[in-house]
Amino acid sequence: MVRARVAASQADMLQVRNMVRRARLIFEALRGRCHRNTEHHHGGRNRADMRALSAMIDGGLCLYRDVRIVGPVPGVFVGDAFNYRAELLVVGLHCHTQAGIGYVPASQVSEGHPVATSIVSSGGYLDDHDNGDVLMYTGSGGRPRNGGDHLSDQEFQRGNLALSYSCNYDVEVRVIRCHDCDASPSGKLYVYDGLYKVQSTTYSPGKSGREVCRFKLVRLPGQDALGSNTWRAARDLTDALVAKFRPPGYLTMDMSKGKEAVPVPVRNTVDQDVSPLEFEYLACSEFPAPPKPVRRGHKCCIYSKTACSEMSSKCAPSGCACVKRSGGGGPAYSADGTLVRGRPVVYECGARCGCPPRSCPNRVTQRGMKHRLEVFRSKETEWGVRTLDLIQPGAFLCEFTGDVLPADHPRIANANTNASTGASMEEWGGIVDPRKFPPRWREWGDAPAAVLPDDGEEPLRFAQCPAPGYVIDVSKRRNFAAYISHSRAPNAFVQLVVRGDEDESCPHLMVFAMETIPPMRELSIDYGVDQ
Repeated sequence: MVRARVAASQADMLQVRNMVRRARLIFEALRGRCHRNTEHHHGGRNRADMRALSAMIDGGLCLYRDVRIVGPVPGVFVGDAFNYRAELLVVGLHCHTQAGIGYVPASQVSEGHPVATSIVSSGGYLDDHDNGDVLMYTGSGGRPRNGGDHLSDQEFQRGNLALSYSCNYDVEVRVIRCHDCDASPSGKLYVYDGLYKVQSTTYSPGKSGREVCRFKLVRLPGQDALGSNTWRAARDLTDALVAKFRPPGYLTMDMSKGKEAVPVPVRNTVDQDVSPLEFEYLACSEFPAPPKPVRRGHKCCIYSKTACSEMSSKCAPSGCACVKRSGGGGPAYSADGTLVRGRPVVYECGARCGCPPRSCPNRVTQRGMKHRLEVFRSKETEWGVRTLDLIQPGAFLCEFTGDVLPADHPRIANANTNASTGASMEEWGGIVDPRKFPPRWREWGDAPAAVLPDDGEEPLRFAQCPAPGYVIDVSKRRNFAAYISHSRAPNAFVQLVVRGDEDESCPHLMVFAMETIPPMRELSIDYGVDQ
């Protein structure tokens, strides 16, 4: 048995978190690419997640592949959520794509006995019982592959034997809970709930009448809040908001006053600060009128009266000139509105295009936010923004808005410095300079070409646009995005978006998810400043 080196400093923690984040980004990029290629060329059953995992293993891109690792996995936080079991293997949480018990074989343990390292609990056994901190886990075996009651007795072998020796040797076990989840592309969600110890082991007849191995696991104290409990808390809050019932601590049920497609509540249970309610809410930045359009050489249809009617069908990538302007070898968005990959700029269809605004797949940001987000007050970060929903990677979150000022405005000297100093917006002048946001878009959808060399995709060529020629002033008017915190390991990023014939020097600042974001987790972006 071995233990991974625990991060000793904040810099180490940031480094290992970024390693995990990068591995997950590569997995999602590969999975998306495999999925698109299967849809377009192969048909039939699509296990893009397994193909992506295989590519990462072959490319040496998976983390902590040593099955002997017990205890915490550096860079993985309690409450982290995963859409696929393959992801658990990518980051080193669990070493099997099917088996529920991960363990170190006896041949690799000095004592000569197998020891369990992790379990995936799905609650699928009759004898399972789970109240969060105490988990009664039924061992493996004795059931047909398609589930159902036990048809034969379980035995203390393989994973079951390893769990029993974890009890003997007092070795902690990583626990991942599996939940049914309609919002997950796999229909399942895997939540890491931290470290447990096997307190006792029994072997007795279960509810099916067959002998079963049962293990009592108790959660170790001092860990972050149980991820699964956080999910339930988020669901209760969402139910209250849907019922228009104001729970304790909420200053308002919608700071946007109906300007957003989804209400944005504000919560403060820390002090008496009500400052988010003192600003005029601006759902969309107001840019100056664009210069007179000039017909471009590629015959962009946005300048014609017939507009997108020139396309082959409904803004399909083969015919939509707006889609083609973005480059990247295909549409910017998938059918469900997910950003396929980051780009220097995304060109959406605009007001002069003939495609229907409500159904055009190239107008994702124009249909507004879809996820339930709330502004909240905490002692650690003061004001922040967190989600009440499960957010998938590449999902559109919101626009970063404010009053638009010229780029040479004298107030830009302190732009974006609030994120590094922790000062409030009122203290630093409320100026955000879009040019200071680092190109985090490069990380989203970026699959190393060497990993899938024969997948048929051509080298990517992206459209280029000038740097934003403006700054945003949020000192008087803003939206909730102004409260998103800074991080050098962010879970969201800023993507520039130009709509139709808008001025290319004034792109919208759109915020997209960079990873799977579980309920009650705070959103963060990289403002391009040092901590």
